[in-house]
Amino acid sequence: MNATRAAALPTYPTEDQARSRPRLHVVYRAEASLAAAPPAALPAVAPPVDAPEKAPPPVAVPSAAPRPAAAPRPARRTPAAQPTVSPLRLTRRGRVVVAGLAVLLVSVLSLLVAGAAQATSHAAPLSAAGHGLGQVVVRPGQSLWSVAESADPNADTRLVIQQILQLNPLHGDTVFAGERLWVPRG
Repeated sequence: MNATRAAALPTYPTEDQARSRPRLHVVYRAEASLAAAPPAALPAVAPPVDAPEKAPPPVAVPSAAPRPAAAPRPARRTPAAQPTVSPLRLTRRGRVVVAGLAVLLVSVLSLLVAGAAQATSHAAPLSAAGHGLGQVVVRPGQSLWSVAESADPNADTRLVIQQILQLNPLHGDTVFAGERLWVPRG
């Protein structure tokens, strides 16, 4: 074996020397320098002829050209006009609350629409007041029959009751004292 090759081979301590030396943990960074260097710049290393049972520790091979010191990177700046916004994520309780608010909103809107529709249904007799209609106030003790008889005594009372029911929002044939009703005039 020639002298240059023998100098490149590592030497291993004997058992006595290994026990007396403190153990050091060495981190080798040979892989990074080998990967960065071009293949032509690497010196040829021949494998040892008589390989011992233990594998030798990795040897750092210097690259052909010295690496310049890395310049510090400038800090990244995020534009002030564009703040980072994380997406809104709702928990199960949050989804239940949102669904409940949606149901509440729909029910309030439907009640408003129903109330407006009912209010406009009363406006028809007001516009038709000049077409043979009159308004009466129910007195204590009066029934729908007696109101129909007094409204148009010459007509059939059953037909007048049907007209009164169509003109007014009554829920049956019961009337209360003080209630205002539209009645046909005959």
